[in-house]
Amino acid sequence: MINVTICGAAGRMGRTNVTVFNESDDMRIIGAIEAENSPAIGQDAGTVAGIGNIGVSITADFSSTVEKTDVVVDFTRPEAALNKIDSAKDGKTAFVIGTTGFTARQHDSIRKSAEKMPILLSPNMSLGINTLFYLVKRAAEILGNGYDAEIVEIHHNLKKDAPSGTALQFGRVIAEARGVQLDDVAVYGRQGQVGCRDKGEIGIMALRAADIVGDHTVFFAGPGERIELIHRNSSRRTYATGAARAARFIVQKKNGLFSMADVLGLEQ
Repeated sequence: MINVTICGAAGRMGRTNVTVFNESDDMRIIGAIEAENSPAIGQDAGTVAGIGNIGVSITADFSSTVEKTDVVVDFTRPEAALNKIDSAKDGKTAFVIGTTGFTARQHDSIRKSAEKMPILLSPNMSLGINTLFYLVKRAAEILGNGYDAEIVEIHHNLKKDAPSGTALQFGRVIAEARGVQLDDVAVYGRQGQVGCRDKGEIGIMALRAADIVGDHTVFFAGPGERIELIHRNSSRRTYATGAARAARFIVQKKNGLFSMADVLGLEQ
């Protein structure tokens, strides 16, 4: 049995993770973590998630559960996720991180931590979206620089970071296939007299509306034709299901930084 601690257990994604992980026959939730000022502190994580009492109270004390935990699942904020990693200094605990919005320096910190503990980091845990990462990479390799690449994402109006980590990952995938750095070619918005589109640009546009879970469209447009690769997500369960699969994978590792491509056995 794999012992799991869910961070951000009272949030939208945390409640979904509690629900899905609780349904797993080979995993057991032993910890549920929230911020100190959360009104959910002291409540049962299952009750908060709407599935009834599971016998695990939400707490702000991560240290009380980490030593008994095989895998920590974190979909919270970059600073909070990094603090949890720093607290697990013995390297025995694995991490599945679906948090987005990390800076380059924070990514470096995660890579350094992964030298002594197993960490799986993915901006999107959906099995479908990670399959699309692979397909977009192949399309970019096949089509080359002669096709304009544009990425459009739309999420709910409560999402705090923009563009989404998933959209940025699509951008990185395309840039890598073209042999360039995304930071050198990315365009995140256009307004006014911006001039003609640069041949090497990768446009990434963010929309926010209502309760949309997450849609991503990658466009490759060439002379006389356009390819659209689309993923639409209608449920957060897709992220939680992917996180559960990631947890089963990462718990078998001693150290290293992994992605969902490793979980799915996709070519990097």
